[in-house]
Amino acid sequence: MGYRQIFIKQSYRLSLKNNSLCIRKEESSSEHLFIPLEDISSIIIEDPHTVLTVKLLTELSNYGIAAYLCNEQHLPCTQVLPLNQHYNQLAVYNRQIALSKHTKEKLWQKIIKAKIYNQFLVSKYTSNNENINDMLEKYSKSVKMNDKDNREGISSKVYFSSIFGEGFIRFSSGHISNALDYGYTVFNNSIVRLLVNYGLNTYIGIWHQSEKNAYNLASDFIEPFRPLVDYFCYWNQNYLDFPLSTKNRKDLVNLLNEKIIIDNKSCPIEYAMEVMIKSFLKVLETNDPEFLLLPKIEGVNFIDEEYI
Repeated sequence: MGYRQIFIKQSYRLSLKNNSLCIRKEESSSEHLFIPLEDISSIIIEDPHTVLTVKLLTELSNYGIAAYLCNEQHLPCTQVLPLNQHYNQLAVYNRQIALSKHTKEKLWQKIIKAKIYNQFLVSKYTSNNENINDMLEKYSKSVKMNDKDNREGISSKVYFSSIFGEGFIRFSSGHISNALDYGYTVFNNSIVRLLVNYGLNTYIGIWHQSEKNAYNLASDFIEPFRPLVDYFCYWNQNYLDFPLSTKNRKDLVNLLNEKIIIDNKSCPIEYAMEVMIKSFLKVLETNDPEFLLLPKIEGVNFIDEEYI
């Protein structure tokens, strides 16, 4: 799979030429920019007037590349994904359906433990309130099967108040919440693309089971990655615009290339997502939740030096 996230702010036409994305910025211009499809993981298109050829869209699917179309708020609202790209899709689907309740509950416990531990690390690397740090670390160690005591909700309340202040309301309108929403959307879309490419049905979640959510499984797997977006927004909150500037949006997309730890190895975030999903396939084969690999925030630095 490719590694580059292509951000299209303005273009007249996107087409295919010689197995490359051909970008023509203006109708009156004869200049073109070419990017090999094998290098691309996703394309985010913000210009509502951009023309896309069917041949390009078809080839994007063949390469497992996702295309995201944005609304007036620059948030990705439509995702173009490949169909039937996996060689053994029915077998993967049957394994998802057959996954035991006990295994699902254990998986959700692992996911929430990883999320809260990453929140603990973000708190430690940012506001560094010792009481909050101790609380989050204890919460991460006391998550029960299926998180039946709702450690996730309790932890998030104290966590967000600690890093963004007592007056911060997560779903309020404002530059921080807006940036968090955009970053989470980018991460969620990246996970959806990988799930589809590995033959997984995104409707069938581990904990999320909403009939109105086409991406329940992505909603599960994004959880331990969310603190990475929080971490970036904390260090760059004074430079986040409302609405988000083009640079803000590009920086949040480029977070996918930052390094984190998974399976005791340092790798880009998007690759860590792939490692996690491949490990989930092993869980499906064995019905053993211990095979699931999850990310850890250690030694990361998301401070944008251009802002300093």
